[in-house]
Amino acid sequence: MNKKIIVLSGSPRKKDGYRIIKQIENLMSNKGKVEFDYLHTNELHIKDCIGCMQCFDKGEGCCPLRDDIQKLVDRLMSCDGIILHSPVYAQHITGSMKKTIDRMSYMFHRPALIAKPAITIITTDGGGIKPTQDYLKLVGRGFGCCLLGELSIISPHYYNESSFYNPKYYKKANQSIQRLADKLYSSIHGNNKPIPSYQDLYMFYGLRSKTYFFKSDYEYWKSKGWLKSSYYYDVELSFFKKSFGRLLNGLIKLMIKKHMRNT
Repeated sequence: MNKKIIVLSGSPRKKDGYRIIKQIENLMSNKGKVEFDYLHTNELHIKDCIGCMQCFDKGEGCCPLRDDIQKLVDRLMSCDGIILHSPVYAQHITGSMKKTIDRMSYMFHRPALIAKPAITIITTDGGGIKPTQDYLKLVGRGFGCCLLGELSIISPHYYNESSFYNPKYYKKANQSIQRLADKLYSSIHGNNKPIPSYQDLYMFYGLRSKTYFFKSDYEYWKSKGWLKSSYYYDVELSFFKKSFGRLLNGLIKLMIKKHMRNT
């Protein structure tokens, strides 16, 4: 069976970012069979979140909106790897990409893409690289993905039809594209669960704190066996990471006790 990569792209055009991702697809296809499924957020039937909190309070099945969001989530959950892409619009991801992520925000409470290999890609004319890339990485990590790497491409420097084309930049970017393609291919064909980073552990304990306030979150985390675990799955952590986790857990409990006393 072919391994499947879901590309969730916020671009309204199949241009710079699409061409980059097609490069990655071709590089991976040269190593073995792999299937890319392209989902462009501006083509999906996704309604605006209305902020009713039903997905947080009662569960995502209680959302009053009826559109394609659950079909999208199902496809993400069934894939072997994920590419999150957006061009930079006003120092951030595009509106259609943000709308789609907003509708999946319950997964910041109840992560559903545990250990899914993922890479983040942004394209830009020059500005907004850090905030846009940081946000996409936050989304991937918040949803439970294993982030393998990131790619930021300044399009005018990369494409030779531009008067700002830079051969040195092109060569360096191509090397990064090759490395990411290799990492993603190796990861989707591997069986070993990744060792979480400190950022992963910070996110894990931060998200678990929501179980104190939302019954649906508590039941979900309890059903997964995560309420007393050190991470989403069994993994050998170093002494320092274990200590980091215990410290975080202790601080969170102290903050919640203080919050409870003041309410």
